[in-house]
Amino acid sequence: MKFCMVAAACLLGLGAAGSGWAHDGRHAHAAPSSPVSSAAMRFLATLSAEQRATAVRPFEDDAARVNWSNLPTPMAPRHGVALADLSPEQRLAVHAMMVAAMSSQGYGKAATIMWIDDILRVEEGEWLATATLTPGQRTRREQILASRSSDNYWVVVFGDPASAQWGWALSGHHFAANFTVVDGRMAFTPLFLGAAPQTVTSGRYAGWSVLQHEIDKGFALIGSFNEAQRARAHIADAVTPDLFTGRGRKDSLAAPVGLSASQLDAAQQTLLWSLIDEFVGDAADMAAAAQMEAIRADGLDRLHFAWWGPSDDPAQRFMYRIHGPSILIEYAREPDNSSNGGPGNHVHAIVRDPRNDYGEDWLGRHYTEHPH
Repeated sequence: MKFCMVAAACLLGLGAAGSGWAHDGRHAHAAPSSPVSSAAMRFLATLSAEQRATAVRPFEDDAARVNWSNLPTPMAPRHGVALADLSPEQRLAVHAMMVAAMSSQGYGKAATIMWIDDILRVEEGEWLATATLTPGQRTRREQILASRSSDNYWVVVFGDPASAQWGWALSGHHFAANFTVVDGRMAFTPLFLGAAPQTVTSGRYAGWSVLQHEIDKGFALIGSFNEAQRARAHIADAVTPDLFTGRGRKDSLAAPVGLSASQLDAAQQTLLWSLIDEFVGDAADMAAAAQMEAIRADGLDRLHFAWWGPSDDPAQRFMYRIHGPSILIEYAREPDNSSNGGPGNHVHAIVRDPRNDYGEDWLGRHYTEHPH
């Protein structure tokens, strides 16, 4: 289990001199992220001058930095160059960037999410063929359907990967990854993951699934609570659209709600850390370990777990949140929209660092997001 390796790394003293780690009291400093930088430089070397003009933005381009989304591109146009416009060699270079910046589990989730958009196109096309819609509704749904594709993800590089401060992002339907490198440290938030269908239910790909461990571990944790713990953690019986902290709601949470991690017993704390690692562990190992160290350094009393909706049926709409000074994780099962493979077969997840999204703590600046 990757969580165990990360925890062991912290316990074995990777902050020692010569280990490639240091600590400033808030965030661990990883060794220079040369694999990520090298992969980005190899990608840029494959581009024509015209492509480079589209794919590269100044590091200071704040509007482009916060222009990620989980929505289809007709609803939220992206900056950068689309995978559809890249050659096989260039696509290989993009995936090499993903592999360098993410762990094997993180890359596996991302690649599956992108592929599932092809599955969604088939399922939604079948639904649209018999749906009763107004002409305007049909035109809009046809536009969205045309954008459902593993080709329709957009990559943009901010600044020069050979410099001390640069970043890159990949964004499309149900996947948005933002990576910022500052003096050898890599921030990997905001990170959005989603899927519809979350589990493929028919055809030759029936049974394929993504983001299932996040469900299983969340329900295992709340299922371990006693009556008093459950009363503190369970906030409401229903999930409302205003809860999820997506783009445009970066500063919407004033304080954590729910049950403090300090009120969990040792076995429950193990479940919580495993759940956190299921999200944080999507980043490359050193960045993930640094983030875990920061979360632990904040203390259990400042880390909270909250739940909305039923906690006894994963097929129903639910949401949970893990919130502390250095982490914000949310996972939600979305309502059925009659075109995603079945009731509730649609999930959204997000990972944020309230102090260091876009590397803003390291950069000493604040990025203001705007709603879609």
